[in-house]
Amino acid sequence: MSAGVAINPPPILDIGALPALADHGYDGGRVALRRFCATAFQPGGPRFLRGKDGTLVVFRHADLRALAARPELAAMAPNQLFPGLLSAEASEEKPVGFAIADLIRNQLFSANGVLNAALRKVLLNQIGPKQTAARGDAAHEIVARILDGLPLGETVDLVERIAEPLIGLYWGALIGMSDNDALAAADQARKMTPMLFLQTDWDGLCEADAAAKAYRGLVEGAGQRSLDAGGCPFVSNIARDLAGIDVADDLDYGGYVPKTAGAFLAGNLFDGFHTAALAITNTVRALIDHPEALARLRGEPEKVAAAVSECLRLEPPVIHLNRVVNADFEYDGRIIPAGVRIMMMWGAANRDPDAFPDPERFDLDRSQQGSTTFGGGAHICPGRFVASLVAKSLLEVLIERRLEVRASGDANDWIDNHAMCQLRRLPVMLERLPG
Repeated sequence: MSAGVAINPPPILDIGALPALADHGYDGGRVALRRFCATAFQPGGPRFLRGKDGTLVVFRHADLRALAARPELAAMAPNQLFPGLLSAEASEEKPVGFAIADLIRNQLFSANGVLNAALRKVLLNQIGPKQTAARGDAAHEIVARILDGLPLGETVDLVERIAEPLIGLYWGALIGMSDNDALAAADQARKMTPMLFLQTDWDGLCEADAAAKAYRGLVEGAGQRSLDAGGCPFVSNIARDLAGIDVADDLDYGGYVPKTAGAFLAGNLFDGFHTAALAITNTVRALIDHPEALARLRGEPEKVAAAVSECLRLEPPVIHLNRVVNADFEYDGRIIPAGVRIMMMWGAANRDPDAFPDPERFDLDRSQQGSTTFGGGAHICPGRFVASLVAKSLLEVLIERRLEVRASGDANDWIDNHAMCQLRRLPVMLERLPG
């Protein structure tokens, strides 16, 4: 190259000039997600979109996968998620929202870099794929116990009577919680739902904050009691590994090191209680729409894991999560500058026809490679193995006991204004098949 020839830098991505997300029908929740995907993936549809306050909205599968792998994309740190709230820690009277912020700062999802990797290792040492697979029999026993307590031929709410008890009792057994406390923790996790709304009113925020305080007391208290009593490897191993982390707190970027095993458990298992219950419910909800798939599973039970993956592709618990750019970087010929917030629409990518041909079709034989149900990159959900296990266990026990599940009322009571695909209730009837 000749000396003195200037090299023009790539242009900055003009987010303000992008089409608006709102103009494509998305304002939160599963119904809006379906509406959005029906328009955004039409031929000639937009590549990127603009959300509120200059947020870059990414929804296409290839872009999400590529961007998730970039080190410049960071999780929202505690002070970014809850500006100003955590500064009230020393005050006697805590503002509404503090209990939520104080719980979530203990999550590895709000940590970056070295701390994210360290906290993730602490959790995956206990709920990684091998450890979770070894608990399959225990999950089956919990499912059987729950189903044994339900009447056949009568309407029950699957959310309240099956999904939440299943995940509550699963975690409770690991932490050393009493059944009553485990079920109460699952109930409080559901009551925290308003904190995940796109727009939260005052009453909703107060309800979620009170639930966060109650939930944390249940889980953290049980964790500490188990640690003090000994004999609970799940908690003691977490306490041991957590004590080995020597990273300074950085609420603006790096994250926060939980000060006790109980605080770590409460923060990181909120998603385990809440989102995993959605995964169980949404799996059954998808099969209600596709009874032929469940009928096929009775003859091919080895395909249950594939069925769970396909159900959650179609009915993902998480629609979107936010990231923030921590340094300028070039992507596809444009500079995305530091400070930009990015809405990662994981739930939409599972319906991208470029990644999943004929995406509306339920296909037990479909490859799930590249599924974005649990996110991707350095911040992929570590609880994905447990969520899949409990949903799979429910289907396996239903098949073993020749139980049929069918809707028995409104099966579309989806919560709108929400970052998740969540049903308020799912009325179903269980009936035993002949033979």
